[in-house]
Amino acid sequence: MSSNEDSGKLGVILVLIMAIVMTIVVFNGITPQDEKTESQDIYIPPYSASEYIDYIYDGDTFKTVEGDVIRLLGVNTEEKGMEHADAAKQKLEMLLNNGEIRLERDEVDKDRYGRLLRHVWSGDVFVNVELVRGGYAHVYIIEPNVKYSAELWTAQDEAVANQQVLWEPSPYDVELMEIQPVQGTDIEGLNLEKIVFRNNDQETLDISGWNVKDESVHIFRFNDMSVPAGGTVELKSGLGTDTTTEVYWQLDSSIWNNAGDVCFLRDENGLLVDSWRYTLEGDIYVFTDYVP
Repeated sequence: MSSNEDSGKLGVILVLIMAIVMTIVVFNGITPQDEKTESQDIYIPPYSASEYIDYIYDGDTFKTVEGDVIRLLGVNTEEKGMEHADAAKQKLEMLLNNGEIRLERDEVDKDRYGRLLRHVWSGDVFVNVELVRGGYAHVYIIEPNVKYSAELWTAQDEAVANQQVLWEPSPYDVELMEIQPVQGTDIEGLNLEKIVFRNNDQETLDISGWNVKDESVHIFRFNDMSVPAGGTVELKSGLGTDTTTEVYWQLDSSIWNNAGDVCFLRDENGLLVDSWRYTLEGDIYVFTDYVP
């Protein structure tokens, strides 16, 4: 056999090998470029949690040794000084020590404070979701960062059903009756924005130390106040003089989001008296009662 024939056969073999390789790659739907694209969204620090994390501020925020402040996406925990804040902080610390830390961004990279907005994994634990599932955080999604919304809402449904931490019910028979988002931007309009709740008990109820909170960070605490049996209380957002049935937040801007929000009513021990979530669907508000 001539050398030309050998070269020809070798060329045919090489072509066949290349064809087989390309077929396997296409069949699996993966190319080197695809692999690179898939991994670009997730940053894997080459450290364990103890080597990577410098400080934990609260249940949803921590600082890395490089100086970056990380704010967990899609969740909100209670602020320092509130009843469940320390438990949430301790839970975050525990979750972050499950293994190698991975950070994934969504559509928006940073918030207005310069914090990196991230979905966080520790080993194979999705930290954001587990905080919600355990009841240490509630869902707090701000568009367009909505990638894991379904997982977060499912986790919250479990926490509510199991009455975990933030969802532990109060023994008091009090229920929210109305949430009215703002009707205007002036003082008169702000006083049309209100929540209303009723004492269904047979006795007068002391609500001193109770609080109302939205899904963000706004919180109102009741001072010296009682509600008679069957009586109602209106908490208005604007300025005014308190009465036995009307209380004013004394704000110059609205609290309750027109597009949707959550109202938490808690007793003096931080237990959940009632909670409503509302969303605007078309021109109609749809309400979900978390304490039926």
